[in-house]
Amino acid sequence: MNQPVYRAGDAWEVILRKLTDGPNQYGPTPRSTAVPGANRRFIWAHITLHNTQPVARKFNFDRCDLDDGQERVVPAYVDIDAFITGATNREPELAPDETITRQLIFSFPEDRSPTRLACLPMVIPLPQF
Repeated sequence: MNQPVYRAGDAWEVILRKLTDGPNQYGPTPRSTAVPGANRRFIWAHITLHNTQPVARKFNFDRCDLDDGQERVVPAYVDIDAFITGATNREPELAPDETITRQLIFSFPEDRSPTRLACLPMVIPLPQF
């Protein structure tokens, strides 16, 4: 998925800019590399988050998940989505009208595909891949 999808809810705006199947490694620090584990893959969601309220508020990225049947899969890693990689706070506080970008990295079963990305209350249907 390589076209932006916009959703709004609870005075937040989320744009899913891109969704990729892999790469299947993540280097959160210069000295470590994470892999998704046996029979799993990394699914990367590149998002933009905007606080539309006139007050600072926290957003917990554990509100974001992919569905795996009746189960929800929360991000294994939240990356700063910058020139360099780096794990970041799962619950940032956004100033009034502040916008941030993040990469949400999910460890997902190889043999299944999610049908949606939810960052409650916002839900984005996903194509099968």
